Amino acid sequence: ALGAITSAPLPDNKRRLVASRVAPLLRGLVSKPETAILRYDDSKKVLEFVGSSEARRVAEEGATSPDHLLRTRRRPLWVNATDTTSPKEVSNRIQDAVTKYGKTYASWFRRHSDGQFPLIDSNPRVVMVPGVGMWTVARDLKGAKIAADIYRHSIEVFRGAEAIGTYSSLGPGEVYQAEYWPLQFHKLNLLPREKELSRKIALVTGAARGIGAGIARRLAQEGAHVALADIDGSAVDRTVDEINQDVGDGRCIALQVDVANERGVQHVLESTCLAFGGLDILVSNAGVAQGATIEELDLGAWAKSIEVNATGHFLMARETVRVMKAQGLGGSLIFIATKNVTAPGGGFGAYSAAKAAEAQLARILAIENGAWSIRSNIVNPDAIF
Repeated sequence: ALGAITSAPLPDNKRRLVASRVAPLLRGLVSKPETAILRYDDSKKVLEFVGSSEARRVAEEGATSPDHLLRTRRRPLWVNATDTTSPKEVSNRIQDAVTKYGKTYASWFRRHSDGQFPLIDSNPRVVMVPGVGMWTVARDLKGAKIAADIYRHSIEVFRGAEAIGTYSSLGPGEVYQAEYWPLQFHKLNLLPREKELSRKIALVTGAARGIGAGIARRLAQEGAHVALADIDGSAVDRTVDEINQDVGDGRCIALQVDVANERGVQHVLESTCLAFGGLDILVSNAGVAQGATIEELDLGAWAKSIEVNATGHFLMARETVRVMKAQGLGGSLIFIATKNVTAPGGGFGAYSAAKAAEAQLARILAIENGAWSIRSNIVNPDAIF
Protein backbone atom coordinates (compact mmCIF):
# COMPACT_ATOMS: atom_id res chain seq x y z
CA ALA A 1 0.00 0.00 0.00
CA LEU A 2 1.04 3.62 -0.49
CA GLY A 3 0.67 4.80 3.10
CA ALA A 4 -2.04 3.70 5.49
CA ILE A 5 -5.36 2.31 4.26
CA THR A 6 -7.76 5.18 4.91
CA SER A 7 -10.70 3.94 2.79
CA ALA A 8 -11.37 0.26 3.38
CA PRO A 9 -13.25 -1.52 0.59
CA LEU A 10 -16.94 -2.18 1.07
CA PRO A 11 -17.99 -5.83 1.51
CA ASP A 12 -18.12 -7.67 -1.84
CA ASN A 13 -21.90 -7.71 -2.36
CA LYS A 14 -22.41 -4.12 -1.25
CA ARG A 15 -19.45 -2.86 -3.27
CA ARG A 16 -20.65 -4.45 -6.49
CA LEU A 17 -24.21 -3.29 -5.92
CA VAL A 18 -23.03 0.32 -5.52
CA ALA A 19 -20.79 -0.03 -8.59
CA SER A 20 -23.65 -1.40 -10.71
CA ARG A 21 -25.96 1.45 -9.66
CA VAL A 22 -23.51 4.28 -10.39
CA ALA A 23 -21.99 2.83 -13.60
CA PRO A 24 -24.83 3.93 -15.94
CA LEU A 25 -24.60 7.53 -14.72
CA LEU A 26 -20.82 7.49 -15.13
CA ARG A 27 -21.13 6.00 -18.61
CA GLY A 28 -23.58 8.70 -19.62
CA LEU A 29 -21.27 11.43 -18.36
CA VAL A 30 -18.19 10.16 -20.23
CA SER A 31 -20.07 9.32 -23.44
CA LYS A 32 -19.97 12.78 -24.96
CA PRO A 33 -19.23 13.28 -27.80
CA GLU A 34 -18.91 9.52 -28.43
CA THR A 35 -20.44 6.64 -26.50
CA ALA A 36 -18.04 4.72 -24.26
CA ILE A 37 -17.75 1.23 -22.79
CA LEU A 38 -16.67 0.89 -19.16
CA ARG A 39 -14.76 -1.90 -17.43
CA TYR A 40 -15.10 -2.21 -13.66
CA ASP A 41 -12.12 -3.48 -11.64
CA ASP A 42 -12.35 -4.28 -7.94
CA SER A 43 -9.33 -6.56 -7.76
CA LYS A 44 -7.39 -6.68 -4.49
CA LYS A 45 -4.52 -4.67 -5.97
CA VAL A 46 -6.81 -1.88 -7.16
CA LEU A 47 -8.83 -1.69 -3.93
CA GLU A 48 -5.70 -1.54 -1.81
CA PHE A 49 -4.21 1.19 -4.00
CA VAL A 50 -7.30 3.37 -4.23
CA GLY A 51 -7.82 3.15 -0.47
CA SER A 52 -4.26 4.20 0.41
CA SER A 53 -3.52 7.60 1.91
CA GLU A 54 -0.83 8.56 -0.62
CA ALA A 55 -2.40 7.04 -3.72
CA ARG A 56 -4.10 10.16 -5.05
CA ARG A 57 -0.97 12.29 -4.67
CA VAL A 58 1.11 9.75 -6.55
CA ALA A 59 -1.48 9.07 -9.27
CA GLU A 60 -1.90 12.77 -10.03
CA GLU A 61 1.82 13.09 -10.73
CA GLY A 62 1.07 11.58 -14.12
CA ALA A 63 1.27 8.50 -16.33
CA THR A 64 4.15 6.03 -16.17
CA SER A 65 5.06 6.36 -19.86
CA PRO A 66 4.18 8.55 -22.85
CA ASP A 67 2.74 5.52 -24.67
CA HIS A 68 0.16 5.10 -21.91
CA LEU A 69 -1.27 8.59 -22.12
CA LEU A 70 -3.91 7.94 -24.79
CA ARG A 71 -5.16 4.94 -22.81
CA THR A 72 -5.08 6.46 -19.31
CA ARG A 73 -4.58 10.22 -19.72
CA ARG A 74 -2.19 12.10 -17.50
CA ARG A 75 -4.36 11.82 -14.41
CA PRO A 76 -7.24 9.62 -13.31
CA LEU A 77 -10.53 11.05 -12.13
CA TRP A 78 -10.50 10.72 -8.34
CA VAL A 79 -13.90 10.63 -6.62
CA ASN A 80 -14.15 10.86 -2.85
CA ALA A 81 -17.57 10.19 -1.30
CA THR A 82 -18.38 10.62 2.38
CA ASP A 83 -20.73 7.63 2.35
CA THR A 84 -19.63 5.05 -0.23
CA THR A 85 -22.49 2.73 0.78
CA SER A 86 -24.97 5.17 -0.79
CA PRO A 87 -25.27 4.94 -4.61
CA LYS A 88 -26.94 8.37 -4.58
CA GLU A 89 -24.06 9.97 -2.66
CA VAL A 90 -21.43 8.35 -4.90
CA SER A 91 -23.38 9.36 -8.02
CA ASN A 92 -23.57 12.99 -6.90
CA ARG A 93 -19.83 13.07 -6.24
CA ILE A 94 -19.11 11.46 -9.62
CA GLN A 95 -21.25 14.02 -11.43
CA ASP A 96 -19.42 16.92 -9.78
CA ALA A 97 -16.01 15.33 -10.33
CA VAL A 98 -16.54 14.60 -14.03
CA THR A 99 -17.65 18.20 -14.64
CA LYS A 100 -14.60 19.57 -12.85
CA TYR A 101 -12.27 17.15 -14.64
CA GLY A 102 -13.59 18.23 -18.03
CA LYS A 103 -13.08 21.92 -17.28
CA THR A 104 -9.56 21.30 -15.98
CA TYR A 105 -8.60 19.23 -19.02
CA ALA A 106 -10.00 21.80 -21.47
CA SER A 107 -8.08 24.55 -19.68
CA TRP A 108 -4.87 22.52 -19.85
CA PHE A 109 -5.44 21.90 -23.57
CA ARG A 110 -5.96 25.60 -24.34
CA ARG A 111 -2.85 26.52 -22.39
CA HIS A 112 -0.55 24.18 -24.33
CA SER A 113 -2.24 23.78 -27.73
CA ASP A 114 -0.47 25.11 -30.79
CA GLY A 115 -3.69 24.98 -32.80
CA GLN A 116 -2.54 22.06 -34.95
CA PHE A 117 -5.05 19.57 -33.55
CA PRO A 118 -8.56 19.85 -32.10
CA LEU A 119 -9.44 18.80 -28.58
CA ILE A 120 -10.06 15.03 -28.66
CA ASP A 121 -12.46 15.08 -25.73
CA SER A 122 -12.19 16.10 -22.10
CA ASN A 123 -13.31 12.85 -20.44
CA PRO A 124 -11.24 10.76 -18.03
CA ARG A 125 -9.96 7.35 -19.10
CA VAL A 126 -9.52 6.04 -15.55
CA VAL A 127 -11.95 6.65 -12.67
CA MET A 128 -11.04 5.85 -9.06
CA VAL A 129 -13.55 5.65 -6.19
CA PRO A 130 -12.00 4.74 -2.80
CA GLY A 131 -13.88 1.86 -1.20
CA VAL A 132 -15.51 0.90 -4.52
CA GLY A 133 -12.81 0.39 -7.16
CA MET A 134 -11.76 1.55 -10.61
CA TRP A 135 -13.40 2.00 -14.02
CA THR A 136 -11.53 2.31 -17.28
CA VAL A 137 -13.14 4.04 -20.27
CA ALA A 138 -12.68 3.22 -23.96
CA ARG A 139 -14.47 2.81 -27.29
CA ASP A 140 -14.89 -0.93 -26.70
CA LEU A 141 -14.27 -3.62 -24.11
CA LYS A 142 -10.91 -4.54 -25.58
CA GLY A 143 -9.65 -0.98 -25.16
CA ALA A 144 -11.04 -0.75 -21.63
CA LYS A 145 -9.26 -4.00 -20.70
CA ILE A 146 -5.98 -2.68 -22.08
CA ALA A 147 -6.36 0.54 -20.06
CA ALA A 148 -7.05 -1.52 -16.93
CA ASP A 149 -3.97 -3.68 -17.53
CA ILE A 150 -1.85 -0.57 -18.01
CA TYR A 151 -3.10 1.02 -14.83
CA ARG A 152 -2.58 -2.09 -12.73
CA HIS A 153 1.00 -2.11 -14.03
CA SER A 154 1.28 1.60 -13.22
CA ILE A 155 0.31 0.86 -9.61
CA GLU A 156 3.36 -1.40 -9.35
CA VAL A 157 5.55 1.36 -10.80
CA PHE A 158 4.13 3.86 -8.28
CA ARG A 159 4.86 1.50 -5.41
CA GLY A 160 8.39 0.75 -6.59
CA ALA A 161 9.26 4.41 -7.08
CA GLU A 162 7.85 5.43 -3.69
CA ALA A 163 9.72 2.59 -1.98
CA ILE A 164 13.08 4.06 -3.00
CA GLY A 165 12.25 7.74 -3.41
CA THR A 166 9.45 9.91 -4.80
CA TYR A 167 7.52 9.14 -7.98
CA SER A 168 7.44 11.85 -10.65
CA SER A 169 6.35 12.01 -14.29
CA LEU A 170 6.22 14.34 -17.29
CA GLY A 171 5.25 17.96 -16.82
CA PRO A 172 2.01 19.42 -18.31
CA GLY A 173 3.70 20.74 -21.47
CA GLU A 174 5.52 17.47 -22.13
CA VAL A 175 2.25 15.57 -21.65
CA TYR A 176 0.62 17.68 -24.35
CA GLN A 177 3.45 16.91 -26.78
CA ALA A 178 3.01 13.20 -26.11
CA GLU A 179 -0.80 13.06 -26.13
CA TYR A 180 -1.15 15.27 -29.21
CA TRP A 181 1.82 13.85 -31.08
CA PRO A 182 0.99 13.85 -34.83
CA LEU A 183 1.76 10.13 -35.13
CA GLN A 184 -0.90 9.37 -32.52
CA PHE A 185 -3.54 11.00 -34.71
CA HIS A 186 -2.21 9.09 -37.69
CA LYS A 187 -2.69 5.85 -35.72
CA LEU A 188 -6.29 6.82 -34.92
CA ASN A 189 -6.98 7.36 -38.61
CA LEU A 190 -5.69 3.84 -39.36
CA LEU A 191 -8.19 2.16 -37.03
CA PRO A 192 -10.79 0.05 -38.85
CA ARG A 193 -14.17 1.64 -39.43
CA GLU A 194 -16.55 0.95 -36.57
CA LYS A 195 -19.54 -1.28 -37.24
CA GLU A 196 -23.13 -0.10 -36.95
CA LEU A 197 -23.60 -1.24 -33.34
CA SER A 198 -20.06 -0.66 -32.07
CA ARG A 199 -20.10 1.04 -28.65
CA LYS A 200 -23.63 -0.32 -28.01
CA ILE A 201 -24.54 -2.70 -25.18
CA ALA A 202 -27.37 -5.20 -25.66
CA LEU A 203 -29.15 -7.67 -23.40
CA VAL A 204 -31.02 -10.60 -24.97
CA THR A 205 -33.23 -12.92 -22.91
CA GLY A 206 -34.04 -16.47 -23.94
CA ALA A 207 -30.69 -16.35 -25.73
CA ALA A 208 -29.43 -19.91 -25.37
CA ARG A 209 -31.01 -21.11 -28.61
CA GLY A 210 -33.54 -20.31 -31.32
CA ILE A 211 -34.62 -16.74 -32.00
CA GLY A 212 -32.70 -15.32 -29.02
CA ALA A 213 -29.40 -16.95 -30.00
CA GLY A 214 -29.81 -15.79 -33.60
CA ILE A 215 -30.49 -12.21 -32.54
CA ALA A 216 -27.58 -12.18 -30.08
CA ARG A 217 -25.20 -13.48 -32.73
CA ARG A 218 -26.30 -10.85 -35.26
CA LEU A 219 -25.97 -8.03 -32.70
CA ALA A 220 -22.44 -9.19 -31.86
CA GLN A 221 -21.53 -9.45 -35.55
CA GLU A 222 -22.62 -5.82 -35.95
CA GLY A 223 -20.22 -4.76 -33.19
CA ALA A 224 -22.42 -4.75 -30.07
CA HIS A 225 -21.36 -5.93 -26.63
CA VAL A 226 -23.98 -8.51 -25.71
CA ALA A 227 -25.21 -10.06 -22.47
CA LEU A 228 -27.00 -13.34 -23.22
CA ALA A 229 -29.46 -14.43 -20.51
CA ASP A 230 -31.35 -17.69 -20.26
CA ILE A 231 -32.82 -19.99 -17.62
CA ASP A 232 -30.59 -22.79 -18.99
CA GLY A 233 -27.17 -21.76 -17.70
CA SER A 234 -25.07 -24.45 -19.40
CA ALA A 235 -26.77 -23.90 -22.77
CA VAL A 236 -26.26 -20.15 -22.72
CA ASP A 237 -22.62 -20.67 -21.72
CA ARG A 238 -22.11 -22.78 -24.86
CA THR A 239 -23.82 -20.20 -27.07
CA VAL A 240 -21.66 -17.40 -25.67
CA ASP A 241 -18.49 -19.44 -26.27
CA GLU A 242 -19.52 -20.03 -29.89
CA ILE A 243 -20.30 -16.36 -30.55
CA ASN A 244 -17.11 -15.13 -28.87
CA GLN A 245 -15.07 -17.50 -31.03
CA ASP A 246 -16.78 -15.96 -34.04
CA VAL A 247 -16.56 -12.25 -33.17
CA GLY A 248 -13.54 -12.18 -30.82
CA ASP A 249 -12.67 -9.75 -28.01
CA GLY A 250 -14.92 -11.49 -25.46
CA ARG A 251 -17.75 -9.07 -26.21
CA CYS A 252 -20.45 -11.51 -25.06
CA ILE A 253 -21.18 -12.69 -21.52
CA ALA A 254 -23.53 -15.42 -20.26
CA LEU A 255 -26.06 -14.89 -17.47
CA GLN A 256 -28.54 -17.33 -15.96
CA VAL A 257 -31.97 -15.97 -15.06
CA ASP A 258 -35.61 -16.83 -14.59
CA VAL A 259 -37.24 -13.72 -16.05
CA ALA A 260 -40.24 -14.16 -13.74
CA ASN A 261 -37.98 -13.78 -10.67
CA GLU A 262 -37.68 -10.13 -9.63
CA ARG A 263 -34.34 -10.41 -7.84
CA GLY A 264 -32.95 -12.55 -10.65
CA VAL A 265 -33.81 -9.90 -13.22
CA GLN A 266 -32.25 -7.18 -11.06
CA HIS A 267 -29.08 -9.28 -10.80
CA VAL A 268 -28.91 -9.61 -14.60
CA LEU A 269 -29.08 -5.83 -15.04
CA GLU A 270 -26.47 -5.33 -12.31
CA SER A 271 -24.15 -7.86 -13.95
CA THR A 272 -24.54 -6.22 -17.36
CA CYS A 273 -23.73 -2.80 -15.90
CA LEU A 274 -20.67 -4.18 -14.12
CA ALA A 275 -19.45 -5.89 -17.30
CA PHE A 276 -19.94 -3.03 -19.76
CA GLY A 277 -21.12 0.06 -17.88
CA GLY A 278 -24.79 0.19 -18.83
CA LEU A 279 -27.32 -0.88 -21.46
CA ASP A 280 -28.57 0.50 -24.80
CA ILE A 281 -30.69 -2.32 -26.24
CA LEU A 282 -33.03 -4.80 -24.58
CA VAL A 283 -34.32 -7.71 -26.64
CA SER A 284 -36.98 -9.21 -24.38
CA ASN A 285 -37.42 -12.59 -25.98
CA ALA A 286 -37.76 -15.28 -23.28
CA GLY A 287 -41.06 -17.14 -23.47
CA VAL A 288 -42.86 -20.43 -23.00
CA ALA A 289 -45.64 -21.99 -25.06
CA GLN A 290 -47.94 -24.83 -24.02
CA GLY A 291 -50.78 -25.97 -26.21
CA ALA A 292 -54.22 -26.62 -24.72
CA THR A 293 -57.78 -25.50 -25.28
CA ILE A 294 -59.24 -23.22 -22.63
CA GLU A 295 -61.47 -25.95 -21.22
CA GLU A 296 -58.47 -28.30 -20.89
CA LEU A 297 -56.06 -25.69 -19.49
CA ASP A 298 -55.13 -26.08 -15.83
CA LEU A 299 -54.45 -23.10 -13.57
CA GLY A 300 -50.76 -23.88 -13.18
CA ALA A 301 -50.13 -23.73 -16.93
CA TRP A 302 -52.11 -20.49 -17.20
CA ALA A 303 -50.13 -18.92 -14.33
CA LYS A 304 -46.80 -20.06 -15.81
CA SER A 305 -47.62 -18.42 -19.14
CA ILE A 306 -48.58 -15.15 -17.44
CA GLU A 307 -45.43 -15.22 -15.29
CA VAL A 308 -42.99 -15.72 -18.18
CA ASN A 309 -44.79 -14.21 -21.19
CA ALA A 310 -46.13 -11.10 -19.44
CA THR A 311 -44.58 -10.53 -16.00
CA GLY A 312 -41.10 -11.48 -17.28
CA HIS A 313 -41.25 -8.76 -19.93
CA PHE A 314 -42.53 -6.26 -17.36
CA LEU A 315 -39.64 -6.98 -14.96
CA MET A 316 -36.98 -6.80 -17.68
CA ALA A 317 -38.41 -3.56 -19.10
CA ARG A 318 -38.80 -1.89 -15.70
CA GLU A 319 -35.20 -2.52 -14.67
CA THR A 320 -33.87 -1.62 -18.13
CA VAL A 321 -35.70 1.70 -18.24
CA ARG A 322 -34.20 2.64 -14.86
CA VAL A 323 -30.71 2.02 -16.24
CA MET A 324 -31.36 3.87 -19.50
CA LYS A 325 -32.73 6.93 -17.74
CA ALA A 326 -29.69 7.02 -15.42
CA GLN A 327 -27.43 6.96 -18.49
CA GLY A 328 -29.30 9.67 -20.35
CA LEU A 329 -28.32 8.17 -23.72
CA GLY A 330 -31.73 6.99 -24.90
CA GLY A 331 -32.20 3.35 -25.81
CA SER A 332 -34.21 0.69 -27.56
CA LEU A 333 -36.67 -1.83 -26.09
CA ILE A 334 -37.51 -4.69 -28.48
CA PHE A 335 -40.20 -7.19 -27.53
CA ILE A 336 -40.42 -10.51 -29.30
CA ALA A 337 -44.16 -11.19 -29.19
CA THR A 338 -46.08 -13.38 -31.68
CA LYS A 339 -48.46 -13.23 -34.62
CA ASN A 340 -51.01 -14.62 -32.12
CA VAL A 341 -51.28 -11.09 -30.69
CA THR A 342 -53.14 -9.93 -33.79
CA ALA A 343 -54.36 -13.29 -35.12
CA PRO A 344 -54.86 -15.76 -32.28
CA GLY A 345 -55.76 -19.37 -32.92
CA GLY A 346 -57.36 -22.14 -30.90
CA GLY A 347 -55.27 -24.29 -28.58
CA PHE A 348 -52.90 -21.53 -27.42
CA GLY A 349 -55.15 -19.39 -25.25
CA ALA A 350 -52.77 -18.90 -22.32
CA TYR A 351 -49.89 -18.04 -24.65
CA SER A 352 -51.94 -15.65 -26.79
CA ALA A 353 -53.44 -13.82 -23.81
CA ALA A 354 -50.11 -13.35 -22.06
CA LYS A 355 -48.42 -12.21 -25.26
CA ALA A 356 -51.20 -9.69 -25.84
CA ALA A 357 -50.38 -8.26 -22.43
CA GLU A 358 -46.71 -8.05 -23.50
CA ALA A 359 -47.66 -6.09 -26.61
CA GLN A 360 -49.78 -3.66 -24.62
CA LEU A 361 -46.90 -3.23 -22.18
CA ALA A 362 -44.61 -2.33 -25.09
CA ARG A 363 -47.04 0.36 -26.27
CA ILE A 364 -47.28 1.89 -22.79
CA LEU A 365 -43.49 1.95 -22.49
CA ALA A 366 -43.30 3.89 -25.75
CA ILE A 367 -45.76 6.46 -24.41
CA GLU A 368 -44.03 6.80 -21.05
CA ASN A 369 -40.40 6.92 -22.20
CA GLY A 370 -40.33 8.64 -25.57
CA ALA A 371 -39.31 11.91 -23.90
CA TRP A 372 -36.08 10.17 -22.84
CA SER A 373 -35.41 8.96 -26.42
CA ILE A 374 -36.18 5.38 -25.37
CA ARG A 375 -37.95 3.57 -28.20
CA SER A 376 -40.23 0.57 -27.75
CA ASN A 377 -40.99 -1.83 -30.61
CA ILE A 378 -42.67 -5.20 -31.08
CA VAL A 379 -41.72 -8.05 -33.42
CA ASN A 380 -44.48 -10.58 -34.11
CA PRO A 381 -42.95 -13.79 -35.52
CA ASP A 382 -44.97 -16.70 -36.81
CA ALA A 383 -44.09 -20.24 -35.70
CA ILE A 384 -40.35 -20.79 -35.34
CA PHE A 385 -38.98 -24.28 -34.77
